[in-house]
Amino acid sequence: MNAEMQFFQQGRPQGRIELMPALGVTLEPDPQHLAANGIAGFGAMSDAIQPLMMARSALLDHARSSGHRRFAITSAEPGNGKTHIAANLAAVLARVHPAVLVELDLRRPSLGERLGLPADALGVDDFLSGECPWGATEMRFEGVDLAIHRVRRQRAGAESLLASPALPLALDRASESGAICIVDTPPAILSDDLLLIAQAVDGVIVVAEEGRSSKRGLQEIVRVVSPTPVIGSILNRSITLPRRREGYDYYQAATKNVAPA
Repeated sequence: MNAEMQFFQQGRPQGRIELMPALGVTLEPDPQHLAANGIAGFGAMSDAIQPLMMARSALLDHARSSGHRRFAITSAEPGNGKTHIAANLAAVLARVHPAVLVELDLRRPSLGERLGLPADALGVDDFLSGECPWGATEMRFEGVDLAIHRVRRQRAGAESLLASPALPLALDRASESGAICIVDTPPAILSDDLLLIAQAVDGVIVVAEEGRSSKRGLQEIVRVVSPTPVIGSILNRSITLPRRREGYDYYQAATKNVAPA
């Protein structure tokens, strides 16, 4: 019996386990819905996704040199574009490498809606609460090497779910067989959720919004996630760099170590 099933049996009333098969869902993506929500990473090559390709190359280089596979995407404040970056970065990664996208913002989940995923399918929150096996939370788009695990509904007890032994187990499963796991987290300033998540990932990528994200807020992220390293940053909605894009508000990325300066 593997560790996941041991946890699952401990978290469920005996006799109901067999009613929850570990079967994911495969869907046909809706290009219009994705475009309306700013998800360009699955589409044709264009200037709009070129910055994400640069971020992908840097992240793959880091993964190959370090052996790291699990990366959290966060921001200091809400609205800086972390979910937008996480979804698009996972999409472009899946073009060239097996990828997994995991949502861990249990307080304000939005990934399922942005991607057009069915609202009633099992989610990460159900696994963390012991309601289903990990495999039952997986969704895929046809023709894309990307597994998506989104949160089904808001959870009031987010911190207790994120502190459970199920979280590292889930991320271990997500990064099996060399897949790169992108984790969408809550903003750093709203709770201590990021601290709990950081313990289960290999590195953190910070999304900052030019003209809005404060230096103090970015320094606080470095402090909160320590000793997990902040391996890079992505500048979102740039107001100073040349705007070579087609309506999508991301621009610059790097995956070198970020000093809290």
